[in-house]
Amino acid sequence: MKNYRVPTGIYGLDELMDGGFRENTINTIYGGTGVGKTTFALQYSLFGLDRGEKVLYFSFEMSERQIIRDCIDMGWKEIKDYIDKGDLKIIHIFGEDLGYPTLDILEMIKKSSDNKNTRIAIDPLTYPTFYSDKEKRKSLSMIFQGLRELGTSIIVLEEAPDSGYGIGSTEPSYPTKIQSMPLYLSDTVIFLQNLGFGEMYDRTIRIMKHRGSKHGEGLYPYSIETGLGLVVRASEKQIDRVKPKNKYDDKFKVALSKTKSMGVLGQKLSVRIEVLRRNWISDEDPSEILKLVLNGKNL
Repeated sequence: MKNYRVPTGIYGLDELMDGGFRENTINTIYGGTGVGKTTFALQYSLFGLDRGEKVLYFSFEMSERQIIRDCIDMGWKEIKDYIDKGDLKIIHIFGEDLGYPTLDILEMIKKSSDNKNTRIAIDPLTYPTFYSDKEKRKSLSMIFQGLRELGTSIIVLEEAPDSGYGIGSTEPSYPTKIQSMPLYLSDTVIFLQNLGFGEMYDRTIRIMKHRGSKHGEGLYPYSIETGLGLVVRASEKQIDRVKPKNKYDDKFKVALSKTKSMGVLGQKLSVRIEVLRRNWISDEDPSEILKLVLNGKNL
């Protein structure tokens, strides 16, 4: 049975992410200044609100008034109605005011959340005090575990100044020196980048990690459109690469028939081969892989 997916609300992205985020996961939106991280978090929140969900928005940088203003500028005027009805709760606090940051945050979120299926956004979770020693890193792990129990979360993380490549670089567009602890703990990591060229690939999005899910592995152009927010412009060919292929079903059927003569081991192998068949997205013939599985009989 396929797990339910939580749609991101980002136009054109879910097709590249096996339908969206998994439920009760931590999903990090990572990138430099001005790439649209906050827009992503607000768009994710609004998508849920429009469908009757509850949202908790934890902001370290913007007050409720600033968030409302930015949403109105984007064309999302209904945001204030959701606040007035209590469907959207915005908590604004300065990171420097927290005694033991992550534990304080988790306690605030628990007190503010009355729905275990809440969409949660933390914007941004990027303060040096969070990563200054081993104990605080441990508490960061604790908040991530706590968040998973409360809902499906978006964590906005600011890119470190020396983590990526600058404008004009000929190197691949992905971060090399990253704050590994939050990304390591995340179930999904999405990297946004703005090169500043003004061309189609001026803004790019990359799905760096999407635990337990199929996902596109390329760089995809995106834009930020007033009224819509982020729009990912993947081509049909790029989307097709993520879709399971059934043109090799006959190869899988032959392999599955061979497992029937292998007894208990064959039964276990057949389950794995069937899972592989349902998730085969490559245009390449799987025969060599199936041969290795059947000959090696590895579990």
